[in-house]
Amino acid sequence: MVNTLVLAYAGAALPLLILFTQAGTPLGEVFNGESVATELVRMLAGSIGLMAAVPITTLLTAALVSLDAPA
Repeated sequence: MVNTLVLAYAGAALPLLILFTQAGTPLGEVFNGESVATELVRMLAGSIGLMAAVPITTLLTAALVSLDAPA
């Protein structure tokens, strides 16, 4: 799951990384910029969503299976 998150984030942030590379912006300014903060919030929100999806779907599936199980 960690590999998937890294690849998804790198793919989504690739245009931003190319922009920083071509602009020649110093590393200190890059990390203090608003666009980097936005990407970090997106990364955290996506990670939380992916990690929450597994237990939620498992709980829903278990509830549906228990309703259909013969007594």
